[in-house]
Amino acid sequence: MTKHKALIRYRVDWLSVSIVLFVFGLSLLPVYLHLNNLSLLVITGLLLFFKPITSLIQHNHVHYAIFNSRWLNTAFDLLLAVTTGHLCSEWTLHHNIGHHGNVINSQADTSSVKHPDQQRYMSKLEYIWTGSLKIYPDCLNMAWRFYQQGKPRYLTTLIVESLFWLAFHLYLLSVNFMMALLFFVLANLINRALVWLGAYWQHLDVPAQNIYDSSNMYAGPIFNLISLNIGYHVAHHEQPTLHWSKLKARTELILAKIPAHHILQKLP
Repeated sequence: MTKHKALIRYRVDWLSVSIVLFVFGLSLLPVYLHLNNLSLLVITGLLLFFKPITSLIQHNHVHYAIFNSRWLNTAFDLLLAVTTGHLCSEWTLHHNIGHHGNVINSQADTSSVKHPDQQRYMSKLEYIWTGSLKIYPDCLNMAWRFYQQGKPRYLTTLIVESLFWLAFHLYLLSVNFMMALLFFVLANLINRALVWLGAYWQHLDVPAQNIYDSSNMYAGPIFNLISLNIGYHVAHHEQPTLHWSKLKARTELILAKIPAHHILQKLP
C-alpha cells in the first residue's frame, strides 16, 4: 500500500499559510468593499502588524519550501509575491545565493551593511534606501549571468513572477485605483523597506571572519515568537535550510561558539 506524503512538511506551517491568506484577504477588502474610515483604520493597523510577518514566512519558505508539492509551492510563491511585495525569485537570488553564499565575504554579500565602495557601515536609512532600490536590478543581473552560464531557470522564474506581479496589481488598480494603490502598491513598498530594516541590526558591526561572527542574534522570547525565530540568526547562517522551528534548539548547541558581543540584549 502506497503511503502518501503529507500536504505540508511541518504542521506548524499551517499557521504560516493561514497568516499569509489572512493578510492577502484583508488587503483585498478595501479594494472590493466600500468601507468606512474606522474599518480602514482597523485594517491598516492589522496589516502593519501582520504584513511584515508574511515577509518572514516568505524568507522561511524560500529556504525550506512549505509544501511537499512543487505546484503548491509555486502557487504559494505567487501568493507571497503579491502579499509581501517581494518576489520569491528575488529572495532566492539576492538572499539565498547573494547573501548566504557570501556571508564570510562582505564585499560580495548582497545584504552587507558595509558600503560596497567605501567599506564603511551605512546608516540605517541609507541601507534601507540602497537595498530597496538595488535589489531588483541586482537580481536581473544575477539571473542574466546564470542564463549566460546555461542556467536559464533563474531568469525564467524572475520574469514569470514579475509579469504575474505586474498583471495582478494592474488588475486591482483597474478595479479600485485608490484602494489598490494604498493597500497593495504602497503597502508592499513599505513592506519591502521593512525587510531591510530587519536585516540591518542582524548584520551591523559583524566582522564575518567565520560563520559564528557573521551575524548578530537576539533571543527575546516575544520577538522570536512573533518573528518565527528570526532572532536566532547565527544558527540560521550556520544552517540556512534548517526549519525555523528548530533554530532555538540549534542556537543552544552552538551558543559557546558565538562571540558574546554578537548576542544582543536588546534590539537597536
